[in-house]
Amino acid sequence: MKQFKQTNWLKILAFYGIILTGTYFARKLPNVFSLVMSEITDVSFPFNYNHGLVTLAVALLFYAFDRQKQEITLLGDNKVKSLLFPAVLFICYSVYGINNSQGIDNHLWAAMFCGFALVYNIMEEYAWRGYLIESQSKMNYVFKSLLSGVLWAIWHLLIFENFNQYGGFWIFLVFCIIFSFLLTFAVIRTNSILAAAAIHAFIIQTNIVALICFVIFILLLVTWNKKIPKERKSDF
Repeated sequence: MKQFKQTNWLKILAFYGIILTGTYFARKLPNVFSLVMSEITDVSFPFNYNHGLVTLAVALLFYAFDRQKQEITLLGDNKVKSLLFPAVLFICYSVYGINNSQGIDNHLWAAMFCGFALVYNIMEEYAWRGYLIESQSKMNYVFKSLLSGVLWAIWHLLIFENFNQYGGFWIFLVFCIIFSFLLTFAVIRTNSILAAAAIHAFIIQTNIVALICFVIFILLLVTWNKKIPKERKSDF
């Protein structure tokens, strides 16, 4: 209760309210990403960045005017090591490939798809596992994960027409909460938005590649602060 009272819930409510409002109106606009890409190529990409741009803009705005020091950044504490997360994503999927109807090589398409998905997920994670998590600095990991997962799931009501592919909204809600525990753990462990975004992106397909990515990501997180011990010098 002490942690609960020390959290600025009015600020979190304002943050979430602005994101919901912005997302609602952004979804009324034409797909900006699709319009831009149509001027460059005939290839069709199934992405809409409108609402992602809203979450990113609101998160950056609140970060800019918040007196609280930002701990969670794009690359986190270990910039080089954080790059391992997207590297795993790109390598695994590019080697395996993703089928497409665009007439593009499966391996090239996989790399392109991962790239566009990663950019979008960075936008989302700046809000849901970035600012939202940091604004609950007094709360524990479990509560942060639960709140982030619930608000994240409800936000999707403005994005998806239905949740049939997930078996309904309530199953989707449970999935978001469970997945939020992993993503929240990732940012707490690494302080890296990129790490969470790469983990978020690995479920672009549900196959053996996703499983391999998941296992490697878990290993990276568990061993994040581990250092390889130096060999003792022999007395001889």
